[in-house]
Amino acid sequence: MPASKNTPADSFDDVFDAFAAIDGESAGDLDAAVSRRRRPRTRRGGPRTPLPLLPIIGICAGIGIAYVSQTAHLTQATYQANSLAAEQRQLQGQALQLDDELARLRSSSRIDAAAQQLGMKPPAKWAYVVAASQPVTVPPAPATASGGNNGADPVQRLVAALSGSFGPSEAEAAGR
Repeated sequence: MPASKNTPADSFDDVFDAFAAIDGESAGDLDAAVSRRRRPRTRRGGPRTPLPLLPIIGICAGIGIAYVSQTAHLTQATYQANSLAAEQRQLQGQALQLDDELARLRSSSRIDAAAQQLGMKPPAKWAYVVAASQPVTVPPAPATASGGNNGADPVQRLVAALSGSFGPSEAEAAGR
């Protein structure tokens, strides 16, 4: 049988020839003719989605939805950051105005003018009050372990050794 491409017209001719052969043969030859002329069965209808691709399609859709969600969240955060930055600039300007107002209100010339409006006058004579000084007492430093004491804490021995090598501390110097 020569190999040739089947066109739709050729396939219709084959079907017609098969029916014509069946009509002309007897019942015994019918089985032989059917077995000889078996053609592969082709599926009719539209294309089917292969089942193994469905999980891949689902994963891709999930990744796409997650990406869109993340982008929307990032956009919202950017808008919020911009609005907070604008509010911060506004509050910084307001803080500068309040600092200027506070400096104006604290000025000595304004306080002098307000005092004179209330009938106050500058003092004719300045007076100073001398306070008695009180001595500062420092409690004595705890006794440190000498090098021969093996029962002392190693940290205390280290501190004692370091304090001796760097000279007396300020508290020890004040107590002498």
